Amino acid sequence: MNRKICILYGINEGPGIGKRFESGCRAAGLQVVRNPASADLIFAHSGGCLLVPVENRAQKIIMVGIPYNSGRPWLISTAVKVVREGRLYYQEHRMKEWASKWVQHIRYAGNIRAGLRMATRLGIDKPWNSNQPQTIVRNRHDVYCTPEIYKAHFRGPRTFISLPGEHDDCWDNPEPYIKLLQLS
Repeated sequence: MNRKICILYGINEGPGIGKRFESGCRAAGLQVVRNPASADLIFAHSGGCLLVPVENRAQKIIMVGIPYNSGRPWLISTAVKVVREGRLYYQEHRMKEWASKWVQHIRYAGNIRAGLRMATRLGIDKPWNSNQPQTIVRNRHDVYCTPEIYKAHFRGPRTFISLPGEHDDCWDNPEPYIKLLQLS
């Protein structure tokens, strides 16, 4: 039986950014659906963590890069991310891929409705703080998610995992994240 996964993208993200991830999910036997209410698994990234519906039937929710870092303003985090990511892509001779990714980011920046929905749900006591089992993933160099996320007040069972990489690593390097989904 194909398990259904819903991918909840963050601000300035969408299927164009996550095509490698979505393709990997399909190759792993998961059916990608757009409605989180019908999903067996929910994979939320960044601002997408703010879009996890309270009412869902997911057996597991994996949240990567929860946008919670009270020690650094969002604009500063974004500037740091752009510089670090640009340097990484440059070192790996992938500048064309980086430019393509930022074209997609700009394309999704026009989704103002999703951005407003995320903004109204900011705060640690919001959608991710349910009683459902959740896996919280923080990449080691994530500027948007505090390294102390495991100390935040959560209700319900949580598993905290640290993976290498920057904030958007799941889109560039989907294999470790898909393995987490397969273990669910």
